[in-house]
Amino acid sequence: MSDFMKWLYPHYIKPYLDSVPMGDDAFHFDLLKNDLTSDLQNELEACLAFTAIHAFLLGGCTGAGLAPYIPVRPPVVPSSCIP
Repeated sequence: MSDFMKWLYPHYIKPYLDSVPMGDDAFHFDLLKNDLTSDLQNELEACLAFTAIHAFLLGGCTGAGLAPYIPVRPPVVPSSCIP
């Protein structure tokens, strides 16, 4: 994994993931984190970072591949901007 991706995770990906509301799934994460020792919590964080980075990269790759299939729409100009 590149140094850039190791930088990107704590500065972009993790803050985004922390801001997403978990809803009913928070219960499962809390159970897991409460049962783990501090060493295993560090291992879990490393696994989550690896998974999140690769999910981010997959999203970039598949998103770039979808460009030919996304319809191009003309920009919408508000009527107030038309003279």
